[in-house]
Amino acid sequence: MGKKIAACLMAVLLLCSSMSALAAAPQTTSQSVCVMDADTGEILYEKDAYTQLPMASITKTMTALVAMENSDLQGTTTATNEALATVDLASTRIGFEAGENLTLDELMYCMLVYSANDAANILAAAVGGTVDNFVAMMNAKAEELGCTHTHFMNPNGLDADGHYTCAHDMAIITQAANKYPAFAKYAGSVTYTLPADNVIGEGWQIKTKVNALEQGSPVYDARIYAAKTGWTTKAHNTFIACAKTSDGSNMIVTLLNCPVKNGIFTETTALLNYAESAYPKLTVPTDAFEKQAKKAVKKTGGKLDEAELQAVTLRLPSSMTEKDLSYACAQTPSGVQLQISVAENSRKAYQEETGLDGSAPLATVMLPVMDDKNEKQEQAVQTQSESEKQGVAASMQQKLSHLPKLAQDAILGASIVVCAIVLMFVILFSIRLYHQRKRHKKKQSRP
Repeated sequence: MGKKIAACLMAVLLLCSSMSALAAAPQTTSQSVCVMDADTGEILYEKDAYTQLPMASITKTMTALVAMENSDLQGTTTATNEALATVDLASTRIGFEAGENLTLDELMYCMLVYSANDAANILAAAVGGTVDNFVAMMNAKAEELGCTHTHFMNPNGLDADGHYTCAHDMAIITQAANKYPAFAKYAGSVTYTLPADNVIGEGWQIKTKVNALEQGSPVYDARIYAAKTGWTTKAHNTFIACAKTSDGSNMIVTLLNCPVKNGIFTETTALLNYAESAYPKLTVPTDAFEKQAKKAVKKTGGKLDEAELQAVTLRLPSSMTEKDLSYACAQTPSGVQLQISVAENSRKAYQEETGLDGSAPLATVMLPVMDDKNEKQEQAVQTQSESEKQGVAASMQQKLSHLPKLAQDAILGASIVVCAIVLMFVILFSIRLYHQRKRHKKKQSRP
């Protein structure tokens, strides 16, 4: 009996330990790591996420972002000697030649599927006028996104002094790129066949370097729908991945300086598993922050559009609830921003459970403010409503004005009825009294 009890206790302990292991962050060999909920921008895991490191070909994520924002990808261009001059002939490339007529669309495929450095340079020259101008656009975009630990020297990711990023910045850049559906189209393709042009014929097919996208691969992960690898002698293995989790959320994983190629894939899968199990979704209702939002918008001279205000979905450890959150509003160049963070008195528990200090906002949302047109419409509705109220009041007042006369008539009628009834009772009583007296007199007159 004692052995059975001991065995049961051991099983319980093993179950508890396995559950703890499931919720614990995985050990990674990558030097710098970041996991982000792409839908909200919430950081779910970090490891040396602000350490500046070379990033190799995941640079092309920013190249793609700037190209998507500043060009028609169905447009055409011609490869030039200037664009090809700085491409290392020993690096990954298609082998495009000066004078070759190409579409920006095929350059995007070659750059993100095959990681072709010559495609990145030709694309940069086509969009920016020159490669150097395009690199300046990349750095301007990084600054716009708030990437304070990132600087680019080229559009392809080849090692260069002053060419660096960090895992956190790379997650922000990937999040921005992933907002364009075209990014997933290019970075999620396993193969691509180049069209014929004035140099090559049809049928030249290229293949992705992202093993995690290939069904049948030992490191295949069905959640990953767009990704980019990188490798140089200085950067070692680098990786960005966009994934769709079982609850429909978009996740981003970024890894820098991973010593093993397949390590970037296995570690990404482990990090996605961790993020899904440790951080369930929590929906914060508008009631939690509406009053504060109204005050913040009112201070700017505007009015909160309550009809457009929506609940906010974010992620918290399963042991925490809406009561562990705090809300603040800040004025930004784009408008009033709602920031939802871990409350001060809950940060210690949050840090113990997640390893994050909880100081950064978990979610930021731009508050909807009524524009002049909507405000005028609301004023018109209010005016109409007031007019309708006044009309109803006037109608009621008019009806009420007749009530005194009606009341008088009713009282008069009621008085007449009452008087008639009283008079009838008096007459009946008098008749009865007369007959009683008459009978009494007759009795007295008898001998």
